[in-house]
Amino acid sequence: MNNNSLLSLLISAVLLTLPFSVKANNTEDYGIRITPFTGYRYDVYQWSIPQGDSVKDAKASELTWRNHIWETGIKLETEKEDRKINFLGQAKYGIILNNSKTQDSDWDEIGEYSRSLSKVQGNSIDISGAIGYSQVFSKALLTYYVGMDYTKYNLKDYGLYNKIDRDPNTNNINHAYLGQRYPNSKLVTKYSFDNYAPWVGLSLNYQISDNLSIIPFIKAYGFYLNGESDWVLRDDVKHDPSFIDKATGYGASIDTEVLYKYSDNLDFRVNLGIKGLKMLKGNKKAFAVDGETDKTKLKDLTFISSSVSAGIKYRF
Repeated sequence: MNNNSLLSLLISAVLLTLPFSVKANNTEDYGIRITPFTGYRYDVYQWSIPQGDSVKDAKASELTWRNHIWETGIKLETEKEDRKINFLGQAKYGIILNNSKTQDSDWDEIGEYSRSLSKVQGNSIDISGAIGYSQVFSKALLTYYVGMDYTKYNLKDYGLYNKIDRDPNTNNINHAYLGQRYPNSKLVTKYSFDNYAPWVGLSLNYQISDNLSIIPFIKAYGFYLNGESDWVLRDDVKHDPSFIDKATGYGASIDTEVLYKYSDNLDFRVNLGIKGLKMLKGNKKAFAVDGETDKTKLKDLTFISSSVSAGIKYRF
């Protein structure tokens, strides 16, 4: 899926979450809330394969991306009222910053014999849509949600710095390869993944004072992830793709939003969030240049994301 297709999907998802003329039982129209925001996100994405045929075996190889991301986005929602249905849509675009890195490690029966680091460039797109139902409990407004998240990640790894290069046969460190092996301008790996995550959620809007509200929001996920990689420097595998990863699993997230009411139509918004996904089942498929295909189980796959953002919520 190219960027133009993703932007079209983003726009379509936003439009579908904007029921501008919803009416119920002769009450007034739902109001629309629009929140542009920007912030910082730190993502850790990791997968590993076992040394044998069972995921209980020791790790044979592991890749870990640690991505620092500047992101900006927009959130659109209808007014939440007691015993009313409401809609929620959100779209975010992130740019991976220069201090992001990926680590590639390999193990044998003795221990880790190879570890290399690369710099990461790329971007991410996140789209979310949901339908909710609200109820008032005491001074709080409780909203139940059912929704879907979609994430598209594009990663390019540049340069190669070897921290460990032990000969598995002799256990000797090959000092010739320690240090910078390829310059940071050289592309060594491309990797991208699409993640589809249906979820159920619960938010609690609690008004602390006339001007201050706090809104914790928890979600429980299932997910399906499909990743493709191109190991540019390897001549034993095909290119684009060299490997395909597929995984299913579960996860959870919690966000806490703080709103300060500046006027009847304007709020200042700060949001803190953390999200974690963990594989239940996964496999990796490698494509060799001679046409052979090698399949193996993934030992593990995890994705952890933490974020902070600020924005302005406008009512109209």
